Amino acid sequence: MHWIWSVVAGLTAQQVRVKQAGSGQALHLTFDDGPHPTGTPMLLDVLAEFGAKATFFLLGEHAQQHPHIVQRIVAEGHLIGNHSMSHPDFKQLAPAAQLAQVDAADAVLAPFDGRQRHAFRPPRGHATLTMIVGAIMRAQPMVLWNFDSLDFKLPQAELDARLSSYEPSAGDILLFHDDMPATVSALRRAIPRWRQAGFQLTAV
Repeated sequence: MHWIWSVVAGLTAQQVRVKQAGSGQALHLTFDDGPHPTGTPMLLDVLAEFGAKATFFLLGEHAQQHPHIVQRIVAEGHLIGNHSMSHPDFKQLAPAAQLAQVDAADAVLAPFDGRQRHAFRPPRGHATLTMIVGAIMRAQPMVLWNFDSLDFKLPQAELDARLSSYEPSAGDILLFHDDMPATVSALRRAIPRWRQAGFQLTAV
């Protein structure tokens, strides 16, 4: 993410996060846009294979369509986050509409884990002033990232190369997506490397 979000994070007492403080030797896997009917279960299988945990930033409308997958995410010890109700461009929405998107998704997610508020990741990373203020006023963390896998546009070989060249640092928040087939294969190869380097894979 742009350096400005590091400044914002420092000024908002970690309510806006681009990296997880106090993480020890942890890397934080995050997945956007799910739950996906085929992609998310495959990712869960890989995470279970390696004993890794992650945060899934879910769309409210997708959670309504695939509740059994959300149940599995929670049952297997992962965290669920709020990625809005329908993935609009927040920069094009009025402040009230932005908050309504977040509230609607939280209402959908609450029955799955009992939490009334969930960490929020704005679609496309468009962290508007409304949502930054909302994060502070609601004590609802906004979680961005400091490593983008670009799995939404890279073919398998290029994604593998990008993850191979990535130099992990404790507290990094890694961005992936639920619906990219290349991601499953890439993580199956990358996670053992990160583990061998001494890192744990945990949720944010």
